[in-house]
Amino acid sequence: MEHNILELILDGKEEPTCVPLHILVDITAKFSNRRVIGHGGFGVVYKGYLRNGIVAVKKSSSMPATQEEEFDREVKNMLRVKHENIIRFLGYCSNTHMIFIEHEGKLTGARVLDTMLCFEFASNGNLRKHINGDDSGLEWPTRYKIIKGVCEGLYYLHSSQIVHRDLKPENILLDEHYKPKIADFGLSKTLEDGASKVITKSNTASEWYIAPEFRSGGVESYEYDIYSLGVIITEIITGSREKPNVENVSRYWMQRVRMALLYQVETCTKIAVRCVNPQRKGRPKIKDIVEDLNKMETQMLSQGLDAIALNSSSGKLSSLHVPERGPLDVVIVYAFDCSDSTSAWYTVDDGVFWMVQEKLTHFVDSCLGYIYVMLTSNTYTCDMKPVDSGETKATGYTSFARNRTTCKKDMASGLAEAHKMIGYRGSYQNGIILFFSDGLINKGDFFDGTENFTSKVPVHTFTLGGDANNQCLLEIAANSPGGKFHTAPVPDRPNLSPTFSRLLDSILGGTTMVDDAKPPKPSSSARGPLDVVIVYAFDCTNSTPAWYTVDGGVFWLVQEKLTQYADSCLGYIYVMSTPNTYTCDMKPVDSAETKATGYKSFARRRMTCTKYMASGLVEAHKMIGNRGSYQNGIILFFSDGLINTGDFFDGTESFISKVPVHTFTLGGDAYNHGLQAIAANSPGGTFNPVPIPEIPQLSAPFKKLLDGLLRGAMRD
Repeated sequence: MEHNILELILDGKEEPTCVPLHILVDITAKFSNRRVIGHGGFGVVYKGYLRNGIVAVKKSSSMPATQEEEFDREVKNMLRVKHENIIRFLGYCSNTHMIFIEHEGKLTGARVLDTMLCFEFASNGNLRKHINGDDSGLEWPTRYKIIKGVCEGLYYLHSSQIVHRDLKPENILLDEHYKPKIADFGLSKTLEDGASKVITKSNTASEWYIAPEFRSGGVESYEYDIYSLGVIITEIITGSREKPNVENVSRYWMQRVRMALLYQVETCTKIAVRCVNPQRKGRPKIKDIVEDLNKMETQMLSQGLDAIALNSSSGKLSSLHVPERGPLDVVIVYAFDCSDSTSAWYTVDDGVFWMVQEKLTHFVDSCLGYIYVMLTSNTYTCDMKPVDSGETKATGYTSFARNRTTCKKDMASGLAEAHKMIGYRGSYQNGIILFFSDGLINKGDFFDGTENFTSKVPVHTFTLGGDANNQCLLEIAANSPGGKFHTAPVPDRPNLSPTFSRLLDSILGGTTMVDDAKPPKPSSSARGPLDVVIVYAFDCTNSTPAWYTVDGGVFWLVQEKLTQYADSCLGYIYVMSTPNTYTCDMKPVDSAETKATGYKSFARRRMTCTKYMASGLVEAHKMIGNRGSYQNGIILFFSDGLINTGDFFDGTESFISKVPVHTFTLGGDAYNHGLQAIAANSPGGTFNPVPIPEIPQLSAPFKKLLDGLLRGAMRD
């Protein structure tokens, strides 16, 4: 059918072309007011619904048929440009008709032109909606992504000898990933490379973004766009159009971002200042701006994202040696069955406590706390405070407060309170509980309640002598993500062994320290890697629509997102229930592979297994474990909701995962309880009941959900 031409263009199977008017009328419900998503002096923008997606239709105000120059220019320029940071052009339409107006008592006929342009739909609207004030909802990484994308889009335009002439936040659209798209080429013109042009008629660009030389003399050049770009970057960073002060901007953002990202803030602010230079020749070329941003990114990657820090005394940015990760929030629990200090208590309070404090100085902005439950009096003392890197054994440590609170008489209350203290810091992501028992527990109810307590942070348990309650310590650790019971007794002070010291290093930072006086070595990057395995939980032997949704859509969406995390791996497990076999593979993600270049196929290694889906979950877990660590592993578990065999999920109820398992349904709800149980038996796993739409319409909410799951697994 003719209607399919726009759908074919949207799918990339046809090039942009003239679209019949009746198609645009149909997809916009006759240009209904209910479909309006934007309007201005140019006309109105409508949302158009196709079977394979949504498009935007820009319908310009009627103009005399003799004034088609602007429309022709915009169409010609849009047909020339193809770039990920330029709004994708899909088609155009023009309609000339006669109108009659009364003039001096006579009816006069005139031919007028209605023009329509069709573009990809940007679900997050224009940039203006997101930068009204410096306290907008955009975090710095998103702001930087927008700045970099606009610069790259403008670089493409200037390389194509096109000057936009109307850059402003209203003409920068944002897709579901907040990727910026430069739009509205109604005022754009083609210039020979390096040329400038003097015109006598003013354009209609917004006042704030017009370069000074155009106001005074009508001079148009590539530098005109650079001036507009500088104002836009300033707004993205500060929420204001006024020329920024670099030190003030850095001081403000120092309260909102990690030290590493302040380097990006300062670099972008300096670029903005150069761009709004009143002298046209003093502004940088867009090529140089993009090169500066790339150099800055390369420097950050080569030194590690945390290798850029702020010198607080000067307010200027400089490269410094800083630790590999942080912050950490650690709470020490004294699990002693006593009301008076014992030798075990002194071991922890005078030895372990300050050893942990010293080690945490290597992790910027960390906090250390303690919980000491005094069983007999049913009270506990506690405190938590930031670790001061200036304090050492030589200088002495500032004492902690002894805040006394009533509690139940069992030690479980101390574990729960420690968990709350970490939660008060705003996140459990980098929390750790160190749980020390003196091995002298006499009362049977001392550990009552711990068997039902599931921690969101690793709980590492230790004995200071005796083994009567080792089983309880083992269970406490097992009910936490990554926790462990360490069977070797902690020696009395002051002979805390190098072995125990290295063990603490391993728990806190994944680093072995040979010499306690030396800090951990910095890593090459503070991002990644992530190890993700996708499990296809389908009760079938042949490919189904649900299978194609995962294999042709979700799989490559995850691959694309993992390119953001260096050295990540992606794998899959596809269990075919009936023949009792599964195929699998796992390989490093290549950041050079994109949708445009194509992704390399994964191997289809076939192996035998039991017939229920639990085997796939177990194998996925093993694949992550084979990478050497479960720390940043994730399992994404997809079910087609068409499971007929009762034992399909057999075995999953007894499987405890060391990594988050996020479960999804692609239709049906008969086995949602099984998916919920799988997620619940993992640290941080979630069951996501919203069905995943079939490709190619993977919804924006689902993409955002994936972003959140991936980010949530990161331990900085």
